[in-house]
Amino acid sequence: MRPDLIEGSLTSSVFPPGKIPSSVLEECVRFRTEIYVAEGYLPESEQSDDPDCYDAQSAHFCIRSKNNQLAGYCRMINHTPYTLPIVQLYPELVDRLDTLVEISRFSLKTQWRGSFSPESMAPLFKLAQDLLIFSHQQGIQQWSCLIDERFQKLCQRFFKMKFHLLGEAQTYMGSPSTPCLIDLSESIRNNLHVPTYSTFWETEALQQWIAELEAYER
Repeated sequence: MRPDLIEGSLTSSVFPPGKIPSSVLEECVRFRTEIYVAEGYLPESEQSDDPDCYDAQSAHFCIRSKNNQLAGYCRMINHTPYTLPIVQLYPELVDRLDTLVEISRFSLKTQWRGSFSPESMAPLFKLAQDLLIFSHQQGIQQWSCLIDERFQKLCQRFFKMKFHLLGEAQTYMGSPSTPCLIDLSESIRNNLHVPTYSTFWETEALQQWIAELEAYER
């Protein structure tokens, strides 16, 4: 089945910092908590259903299935007022990071993590699309992240994404996580001509970004 047909059964919402309704944020926190407990990142006793200090300074990305249930979620943390988690864990990066955002709490329902294709992983496909479009709108060129090894392998297989390692892995959220930087223009170039993902770029915002990159390279 074509990914655009599957995406037709999904809806997405993007909430800039401070704009997410409290009831939706509570739903998102419950969702990501359930995923992190199920995946064994932290014991259930150490998890909380309450928003943390970063939620208020984050943009929130929600993907829903046709029954209006969350299928995927992540947030993009801005650098103020609280220092990004990556800098709190690696203080030496404070003068090395040009990026002012961190991708955090990427969460997918288990049934959307099958074979690595746009068809079987449509929420991840849509989350990546929304993150890129929002980043372009905000003039964001890089993402930082503390990435779990399992999720890093997933992203590298699903997208030809280059993770620029910034340090050694440390235990974060119950698993070894590595500080990374992702250059968005580089990632676009790496994936632009992959036939499997041709429909990924068929949005006005991403076409505009591609045109800007091509004009810059001429």
